[in-house]
Amino acid sequence: MSRSRNSSKIKKIVCVILSFILSLFLFVLSIGVVLEATIFNSDFILENMNSSNYFVDKKDEITRKLNDLGYASGLDDEFFENLLDEIMLTEDNQEYLNDYYDGKSALIDTTRFKQTFNDALDKYIEEHNIKNVDSASRDYLVNKASSIYRLSLEIPLFYRIAGYFKALKNIFPFILAGVAVIIFIIILIFVFSNKWKHRAFRYVSHASLGACLSLAVIPAYVLLTGQLQRINLTSRGLYNLFVQCGTNIMIAVLFCALFFLVVGLCCVFQHNHLKKKVSSD
Repeated sequence: MSRSRNSSKIKKIVCVILSFILSLFLFVLSIGVVLEATIFNSDFILENMNSSNYFVDKKDEITRKLNDLGYASGLDDEFFENLLDEIMLTEDNQEYLNDYYDGKSALIDTTRFKQTFNDALDKYIEEHNIKNVDSASRDYLVNKASSIYRLSLEIPLFYRIAGYFKALKNIFPFILAGVAVIIFIIILIFVFSNKWKHRAFRYVSHASLGACLSLAVIPAYVLLTGQLQRINLTSRGLYNLFVQCGTNIMIAVLFCALFFLVVGLCCVFQHNHLKKKVSSD
């Protein structure tokens, strides 16, 4: 009888430990799924760029910098008013992000901008009847303007981590699959190691509610205290993009927490239902 009780206690301790481990793996899987749907998804970044008016802000930002360059070159302010369009900014950014997510150079291609700038210069020279144009000065102006365009659109540190990001992105689904397999195995252990099946629901409910709590704490703190808005970024467009992406990621994590809350409560209900049924039998 004593040996049986000791064996039961050991089994209970093991199940409690496994329940804790399951909670950790549920947390890791949830964060992984959120990252796969957000940070590792170029469409997510593009959608947030559009909804946060990123291209409008970037157009204004680049135009101001080009105006400063124009003062030194003797160009009128009107020259830069219609130089940029949001379609070009969007397409160049999309190509830039695609290269980044493919592990390529992650540099803004300025070919289209240079062509647009040169065409505008030709028109300006013709309209103002400028006869003598120094080719070296013109090349310097075009290259300086394209450098402003490129640096304004490139996201900091992207070019440094592009290769590592691609490697992590390729292996990430396999990591998530491995975590999912471990979760499935632990649940099977709960099911087949307990004679009374309601106990399996109890341990799964503990793990689910634990995952819910761990997932909810950080996003709730970040959103309620406005931590995202405190980041210091000089670019308004990049700031708005960061805040919106961060907010959407936090909300996605909270939805995962809500999902595990529902799963946990369902398991609690099922545990109580099966326990009453066993007691009545």
